[in-house]
Amino acid sequence: MSEWVQSAECFTCREPLSAYLARLDYVSSSALRRFLRTGRSAAQSMMPDPTPREASLGDALHALLLEPERFDESYLTLDAGASPPPGLDDQGAAARIWLSSDESQALKAMRRAVLTFARAPLGEWFARGEKELSIYRTDDHGGRWKGRPDCFTEDVILELKTASDVRPARFAKSRRRYGYDLQAALYIEGIARLTGRRPRFLYVAVESSRPHTVWLHEPTEAELENARNTLDDARKRFRAGLARSGGAALAATGPA
Repeated sequence: MSEWVQSAECFTCREPLSAYLARLDYVSSSALRRFLRTGRSAAQSMMPDPTPREASLGDALHALLLEPERFDESYLTLDAGASPPPGLDDQGAAARIWLSSDESQALKAMRRAVLTFARAPLGEWFARGEKELSIYRTDDHGGRWKGRPDCFTEDVILELKTASDVRPARFAKSRRRYGYDLQAALYIEGIARLTGRRPRFLYVAVESSRPHTVWLHEPTEAELENARNTLDDARKRFRAGLARSGGAALAATGPA
């Protein structure tokens, strides 16, 4: 899937998440959402939120399902009777994020529920899709944007979300509260620029409590149109905010 014509205007990078977050010459959907949701200045919104020391199940599930090598390097599972990884000393163990036996079992069940979902070929899509690939691009106005979709194929973008309730009405509230659809609009735009195709966008929502129900939510065309309009407005306001602050990240957004 990586046979794309890449250029200075649109390119990909296989890199650790930490490197992606540290790169501030391109603007992410997370920065835009922080700007809209928190009241922070545009310059402050460019800075990623600190990574919590205690992992959420959502963070751990992303690593387990999408980047198993990172999961093995970053997490320590305290399963009953399990031996620690060979060569791991006390200092190395202390540097990892510890998961209880219950959390470990929940993660395995959530991964299994996603990969065996009967209503769509999620297992196949996750197996052959590009996972956690950083995409950097420059738009026609000189704005510089970045995205890191969970997984995408030629036809579909998959965004994994943990939820307390995957029923449509409840999940729709989470979408509005956290600005998920703005992220969807930016990802669709970036992948269309990279591949020349406009894929479907699907939220893969999995409940964090048993029985770990999974459901797919696909934004309607009207919802995506509204998200694109919100995205355009957010980018204009963000550029104006950076221009007022004279921040060093101004070059990342193009002209105001």
